[in-house]
Amino acid sequence: MKFPQPYSGSSDDGECDCLPRPETPAEVPVLDTFVLRYQDAWFGMEKRVAFEAADVAAALAMMEREPIGAWAELTREGEIICRRGFEPGGAADYWVVD
Repeated sequence: MKFPQPYSGSSDDGECDCLPRPETPAEVPVLDTFVLRYQDAWFGMEKRVAFEAADVAAALAMMEREPIGAWAELTREGEIICRRGFEPGGAADYWVVD
């Protein structure tokens, strides 16, 4: 097994060859920062979770496992994207897009 040598700064081309780098900018995904603010279902207190996702659908999929209580909102760059709603009587919850 061969291990990369540490960068000594004396390379001819000035680049470190021990880190993989994307060949084109198209290979680098563009991610947006989202903030999920919600009432924790277990403790009843407000939580905020910041994370990156490619789009709103990916953000909603990532939030699937969070223990969201009575309310929640998803924002991107300070703008509310959607809020969580409930049907009375314990029916399934849903997200309302603003």
